[in-house]
Amino acid sequence: MDLLARREHSSQEMIAKLKRRFRERLEGDDLYHTVVDDLIVDGLLSDERYAASMARQLVNRGCGPKKLSFELRQKGCDPDSAVSAAFPDGIDWFALAEEVYERKFGGRPFPSDWDSKQRDRAKRGRFMASRGFLPSHFMHLLEATPHEMGERDL
Repeated sequence: MDLLARREHSSQEMIAKLKRRFRERLEGDDLYHTVVDDLIVDGLLSDERYAASMARQLVNRGCGPKKLSFELRQKGCDPDSAVSAAFPDGIDWFALAEEVYERKFGGRPFPSDWDSKQRDRAKRGRFMASRGFLPSHFMHLLEATPHEMGERDL
């Protein structure tokens, strides 16, 4: 109960934590599974509730669809059902990508010389990709505006 009071857990995660905590006192896996099954029946443990909670947490941290899917699968959850449970209206990945980009890079312009600009664009693109966004979600953010292009590129 102490573990459940802090945050939601998946059944897989709860079994692993119980095994770590009580490995020396208990033998056999049957008791762990029985305890977890009882918690599920009582409504205290829910894989669906955990998955939705995890999806909300990851999206609030600024994770894109690829990272969200990877993290949820790592925890033994179905990404599609978790996202649909947490966000019934869906997620605007383009708006989230813009928000993450703005938080990280603000209004900082690209450098004026071509080589530095390309290195900075690549750095920003790698950051957005590492957050799990698809290139289609953020490539428009890396395009130089006419003001930044200067006379040379016009």
